[in-house]
Amino acid sequence: MPDTLQSTAVRFAPRRLGHANLFVGELERSMRFYVDICGIEEVRREPGIAAGFLSNGSTHHDVGLMQASGATRIGRDGHVQVSSGRGHAAGLNHFGWEMDTEAALVSAWQRARAEQVEVHRLTDHQISHSVYMFDPEGNLHEFYADALKNWRSIFNPSREDLVSGDWNPDAAPPMQEPNWSPKPEMRRVPSAVFHPTRVTHAGLAVRDLGGMRAFFTEIGGLEPVPGGEAEGIVLLRGAASPGPDLVLIEARNGIVPGIHHTAYRVESEEDLLGSERAARDKGIEIELILDRPSKRSIFVRDPDLMLIEFYVRRDAAGEDLSRAAPALRPYLA
Repeated sequence: MPDTLQSTAVRFAPRRLGHANLFVGELERSMRFYVDICGIEEVRREPGIAAGFLSNGSTHHDVGLMQASGATRIGRDGHVQVSSGRGHAAGLNHFGWEMDTEAALVSAWQRARAEQVEVHRLTDHQISHSVYMFDPEGNLHEFYADALKNWRSIFNPSREDLVSGDWNPDAAPPMQEPNWSPKPEMRRVPSAVFHPTRVTHAGLAVRDLGGMRAFFTEIGGLEPVPGGEAEGIVLLRGAASPGPDLVLIEARNGIVPGIHHTAYRVESEEDLLGSERAARDKGIEIELILDRPSKRSIFVRDPDLMLIEFYVRRDAAGEDLSRAAPALRPYLA
């Protein structure tokens, strides 16, 4: 793994976590689960790379799912999206970090290049332009800027063509205006068990908590959440987020390195309580319910046993993370 911490000057500084992209054991089974149980609308299939994408409207996809196989995935014009040997089992493909503008993305890429920070690939997804890089523990991250405002012209159920190809950031002046929507068209899957608005954060279990904190602040440009550090836990946020976008959890006491959980926000406590009742009625196993001053959370597992949190925010006044950490550490966010 290359040394990616040569400088504190790179700082991509994304707005927020835009999506999680996951390798799954059976694509069709997982697509049904994320629609019917998680309540996230299917917006696109891409059979050429065995992938599907889901969103409730906040962005082009809150979650992407790709069939695990270990095979190379080739996009448009021979662009290698997944190299041979990656994605042989269910788990994290990458996290997607939304930048404010393409100009901000290109500037950060230029800083990374000047500091000789290794970039994995540059990709034109048509809906966005992306810079991919690995963190020091081998997890892949996509820093992207939306390339058009109407992402549904590309991400919609009527299209199944290959999306992604090569991108040359030097080929044209970068767009200065943001393409993310301040008032997105939000949708709901009425028949689903849960009804989240969007993915908000993810947990990542890490071997070297200090080293990974340094990567995500110095290279990624995330900011520490005030009061968001306790033994074995670090909370980091993007420029547009009031709460955490990333929860780093020290991998010990049985916690395995890699993706720990993804988290989806629900707008009202009444809605979340209704989902809890619906889950029990359908025989869906609820792994844990947390009732804290800052939030109420329900945790379930997807078909590959990856942990998912649905939560509603509360007033966090009076909550002491350092005191909560020992008991709640595996599930904190």
